[in-house]
Amino acid sequence: VERERNFTRDASHELRSPITVIKLASEMLLNDTTLNERSRKQTERIRRNAQDMEELIETLLLLARESEKMLSADHVSVNDIVSEEIDRADNLLQDKQVKISYVAHNHLNVVTSNKVLSVMIGNIIRNAFSYTDEGEISITINGTDLVIEDSGIGIPDTQMDTLFRPFQRGQHKQRGGYGVGLTIVKMLSDRFHWPIQIESELDRGTRVTISFPMGTVG
Repeated sequence: VERERNFTRDASHELRSPITVIKLASEMLLNDTTLNERSRKQTERIRRNAQDMEELIETLLLLARESEKMLSADHVSVNDIVSEEIDRADNLLQDKQVKISYVAHNHLNVVTSNKVLSVMIGNIIRNAFSYTDEGEISITINGTDLVIEDSGIGIPDTQMDTLFRPFQRGQHKQRGGYGVGLTIVKMLSDRFHWPIQIESELDRGTRVTISFPMGTVG
C-alpha cells in the first residue's frame, strides 16, 4: 500500500509540468485571432482535456495522502460548488438541445476540502452533460441530498455491477473521459462517508443521488 501511495504521488507530481505546458500552449493558440474555426475547436478540445487531466492528477494526489487530516477542511457550500461545476461543464453542451434546471430548496454546507467536493460533484455533472444529447438535466439540492438526473443514454443493466471499477466506459468511449471518474467518485464517497446511489435505465436516463449526512442545512 505504501509503495502504491508513493508511486501515485510521485507520478502525479511528474505529470504536472507537461500538463501545465499543454494548457498554456493551447490558451496562447486560442488567443491567436488568425486561427480558423476548425483549428479553434480542436485547440479548445485540447485545452479542455488538459484541464480534466490536471483535475485527475490533483485528485490522485489527494487520494495518495495517508489520511483526511492532511487535507484542509472548511465549511464548503455545496450550492456554490454545484454552480461552479455547471459553468465549467457548459462547453460539453455545445450544439445540444438540452435544458438545465438547477433548484436548491435550501443551503447545504459540508465541512471538507473544497477540492474534494469539486472533484466528486464535477465528475457527476460532467457525466450528465456528456451523455445527454437532448432533453433535460435536473440538479436539485433537497435537505442533505444532491440529486443529478438526466434524460441521456442511460446505463445497461449488465454494466451497473461494474460501474465503479477503473476504466469501465461502456459502449460510448468516443465521448471521452479516462474511465476512472466514477471510480474516484466511489473512493471519495467511501472515504468521506457521502453515500452515493445511481439508478439508470437504458435510453431513458440516469439519476445520481449523493447524500451528505453530516451536512448543515440552512
